[in-house]
Amino acid sequence: MSDNLKEDLELIKDRLDKLENKLEESHGEFSHQTGKSVGRDIGILYGIIIALLFIIIMLKFHII
Repeated sequence: MSDNLKEDLELIKDRLDKLENKLEESHGEFSHQTGKSVGRDIGILYGIIIALLFIIIMLKFHII
């Protein structure tokens, strides 16, 4: 191979590596944000369920 072709291939490889790193970072950030919002929603649902069970138990024993 000629030196010019090798240089071009190295340049293309470097650019593809940079693009791949940017893609991995953005995908990781997106997954992190999605995980945080799903976790928050699950926590809210657990809180509501526990509160409803607590109210049902209190009603059962005529506390409220």
